[in-house]
Amino acid sequence: MTSRDAKIESVRNSSNQDEVIYIAKNDIDWQVRRVAVEKINDENVLKDIVNDELTSAVAIKAMEHIDDIEFLSDICLNHPDAYVRLASINRISDESLLLKKDLTSLLDKILFNDYNDIVLKSVCENPYLDNQESLTKAVFTIENEDIKRLLIRKITDEDMLADFALNSENKFLRLEAIQNPNLTDLDTISEIIIRDSDEFNRAMAIYKIPDEESLLEIIFRKPIHHRLPQIAQNTNFLFDDYFLEILNDGTDEYACQVAASFIGDVEMLEKLVLSKSSDRIRADAIRNRHFTNQKILNDLIDSETSPEILFEAISKIENRDVLKDYILNHLECDDITAKAISRVDGTDFLRDLSTHPDSGIRLEAVKRISKFNDVDGILRDIALTEDNEEICLKAVSAMKIRNGLIEVAKSRPEKNIRISALRHVADKRLIYNYFKSDIAHSGEFTPAEFALNEMALEDNDDDVKIIATGKVMDKELLDDIAAGEDVNRFEAQKRLNSLFEDIKQIEHKQILSRLIQSPDKDISSVAQATLDDLDLWEDRLSKVNEIDDINTLKDIARNDFNYFVRMEAEGKLEKMLFHIRLDEIGLESNQEELKAIASDEEFGLEIRRNALSKITDHAFVVKFENIL
Repeated sequence: MTSRDAKIESVRNSSNQDEVIYIAKNDIDWQVRRVAVEKINDENVLKDIVNDELTSAVAIKAMEHIDDIEFLSDICLNHPDAYVRLASINRISDESLLLKKDLTSLLDKILFNDYNDIVLKSVCENPYLDNQESLTKAVFTIENEDIKRLLIRKITDEDMLADFALNSENKFLRLEAIQNPNLTDLDTISEIIIRDSDEFNRAMAIYKIPDEESLLEIIFRKPIHHRLPQIAQNTNFLFDDYFLEILNDGTDEYACQVAASFIGDVEMLEKLVLSKSSDRIRADAIRNRHFTNQKILNDLIDSETSPEILFEAISKIENRDVLKDYILNHLECDDITAKAISRVDGTDFLRDLSTHPDSGIRLEAVKRISKFNDVDGILRDIALTEDNEEICLKAVSAMKIRNGLIEVAKSRPEKNIRISALRHVADKRLIYNYFKSDIAHSGEFTPAEFALNEMALEDNDDDVKIIATGKVMDKELLDDIAAGEDVNRFEAQKRLNSLFEDIKQIEHKQILSRLIQSPDKDISSVAQATLDDLDLWEDRLSKVNEIDDINTLKDIARNDFNYFVRMEAEGKLEKMLFHIRLDEIGLESNQEELKAIASDEEFGLEIRRNALSKITDHAFVVKFENIL
């Protein structure tokens, strides 16, 4: 038995209140203090411990044995430890220690006074936080987006929800308002479908249409015509007899457009597409998700003269050869040809189009080429030879290979193209030069890298010089530029600083040892200092792992000068606090929470076993026999 176990056993067997109180207040081991707290009968002593104890687990344990509701309410509002405040809030709520109106009032006060997001999240999820005036006010005063969404979720005022759904600049807050079940007004839903810029938000509004009658009311509002395809795509209401009657009557053109968008009768759709109905009605029939007849679409390409019909047909044709034939027979750039090019395959075919005399055709071809992988060679050739700046910029923006982009930046005379090419050169850390078998003080440079160095050193355009310097991989060149008076000296120094910052972040001793051998004194010096620091904080990390006192860990996590040591202390602190909270979960607690912990392989075996030991569902426990 360890000394801690012996002390805990002694406390548990003690009947001397003075002795137990002394241990609860003074023992250096928080786990011993926590056990002692459970033995104390004097509520005033427990209050002192809650107020004075720095270890949250001990303060929480003391709080659980206090029934003074005024004291507990004060703890919820004013205790400096967020864990204690959170535990107090949960206790008051779970044990119904306050009347509903008083608990709601307390939660309101916490909502507007607490600064901790975890506490605020818990308060927002509390079912007793339902004062609509407070919820509405808090949405406008709290900055955390996740908490704003929780608040919107609880708002019942439909006018307020409509305001958020229609006017918030944040699409996620609009979505939360849209999904709130209290937003049911069809006018608002219709307005969201018409106006919201986010396709998913519009779809969520469409899903809120409750029945066929409401759907009909919305879709027959003429301003919504441009959204009919999306509404039809996201609703499963089918009432073909009604739409058939409209189409057979044929007197109301807009009603026929609506019917053509929603009807599921394939035979009627095909009939509409081939009919002498208006172009709008026929186009809506083609857009209809139930219309899939490829033969009719292919035939339309040869016989149809309506641009609207042709565009919709091109949008749904699956045969890429048919699309290619259409393009070759319509080599004047319009919306229909552009749509066909955007759907065709074959880089050879598209490369031929990229040299066509019509600049519009060339631009659409480059847009389509840029959607494919492994086409940098084609894009490079276009970027080097294309006279049209817009097309050239489009090709450059889709390029990925460093050498090709540098070549374009070096070869093209136009400033916009040169700058665009340099900006698209992927940022490459200077330290990569030193991850080779032999340490060198400069990289192995291709002709493109030499061209980049020339731009950084002597280009006539200052903007080009600065951007090129930010991509240079030659440290000696950067040293020279930084030591000079040229406009790019600050960019060179910034690039050099990034090298030293990267070295300081290396945790691999072998790499640091190799960098120490570099003939570059600056690199060698920084690497040596980093290695020394690594040895130091590794030793300190090992000492952090030996600490079991929460107060000490808290002090290290908040104040240590070394980031890694602070993170190690914080990580251990979180694990210890999690164990404490898990230890406090009893058989009467939420079994689903325990099951979630037991099932999650991210937790250690000890934690999962601890959770399993408290689960009362035998069939569930049997599934985890292998870890018991």
